[in-house]
Amino acid sequence: MRYKDIADRLEHEILNSWRAGKRLPGLRELAEKENISLITARNVYLYLRKKGLVEMRQGSGTYVARGVTSDVIDMADIRPPEEFLSWHVSYFPELREGIRAYDPPEGFGPLREKASQWLMAQGIKGKPLITTGSQQALFLAGLAVIQEGAIVAIEDPGYEGARRIFESLGASIKLVPYLDNIDAMEHLKDPRIDIVYTMPQGHIPTGKSIPRGLRGKLLDLAEVYDFYIIEDDPLSDLLYEMPLKSEDITDRVIYIKSLSNILGPGIRIGFCVVPECLYPSVLRFKEINDLTTSGILQRMLFRMLVSHGFETHLAGLRSLLDSRKAYTSDKFNWSTGGVSLWIDTGSPARIHMERLLSLGVRITPGDIYGPLWSNYLRVSIITPSEADFTRGMNIVYNYLDKGAKPDLMDMF
Repeated sequence: MRYKDIADRLEHEILNSWRAGKRLPGLRELAEKENISLITARNVYLYLRKKGLVEMRQGSGTYVARGVTSDVIDMADIRPPEEFLSWHVSYFPELREGIRAYDPPEGFGPLREKASQWLMAQGIKGKPLITTGSQQALFLAGLAVIQEGAIVAIEDPGYEGARRIFESLGASIKLVPYLDNIDAMEHLKDPRIDIVYTMPQGHIPTGKSIPRGLRGKLLDLAEVYDFYIIEDDPLSDLLYEMPLKSEDITDRVIYIKSLSNILGPGIRIGFCVVPECLYPSVLRFKEINDLTTSGILQRMLFRMLVSHGFETHLAGLRSLLDSRKAYTSDKFNWSTGGVSLWIDTGSPARIHMERLLSLGVRITPGDIYGPLWSNYLRVSIITPSEADFTRGMNIVYNYLDKGAKPDLMDMF
């Protein structure tokens, strides 16, 4: 029957594109649009109501039913999807030891040993300091290196939190393009630069990585122009990339491994491997700043590493990310080398953010990275659940496709 064909089409829209509470066309509007009678239009909505997909409100209209779809699909945060978060619970140890422990400032000894073995497999030598996430590691590295008149080169767009830390320590900021080409590297030929802050793998927000052939060039420039490189590495484990630190034979790289993007934002713990000459200063500042990182979190992470649960978790995330990249590329011809799309809409992204939110999808506007990027959207492809990812991507694509066709930055 015709009304079932129309209802099936509407059901597809409800499950894949429409937000709970969205008002459907009135009976007369639906009848005119589909060239059907008012009775047939009513049968369409009665059929959808019987399936629990819509609510028919007397005197108000027909709406997508609550509970059919989640209220808002999160494509703004960069973290594992909900189904990848519950596994942590089994790794919480008996709290007594973690609560009563004052671990040394450098971290819980057994965890440092296991972290060192794990990093060694990625070509990184040296025992890491355990820090309360990357934010603390950036602050400690800045304290150890930045002196009056210091200049820090930061990629633009890039992590504004790092910029604020370095400025708070008295440094001047030199914005440079992302370091994935020779022309961008030319900006580093500046003897005044003390630190270059970079995200060499899966750069947030652009999704780019520094090509293998240019990494040696960056390390050579650090030696010639006498600056340190702070490598912020939240994602290499998911991207089949070796960290820049693995090629650092002159000890110029301060390596920061954040775990919140791959374990969950509430797990504020990370690793920091610093050049030998900076180690005493960083350790001293760590003791002054924090004394010790949470003993509970350190022991939880130790149990994860010992039991191989961490590697199992990473393998699952890698598989998930691979499948989503393939889906995004095959269906929409959008590609990324990281975990987010970086889309130039050609018009103010704040407007698109609000409109997409009204459609049930939350994204990040590019202006959080500065006014030059106000036309860009950052869309996370790793955070939503499986069902929400497909529906969210269709909503974003269909919305942008109705206006001027957006351009995705060339990631490669």
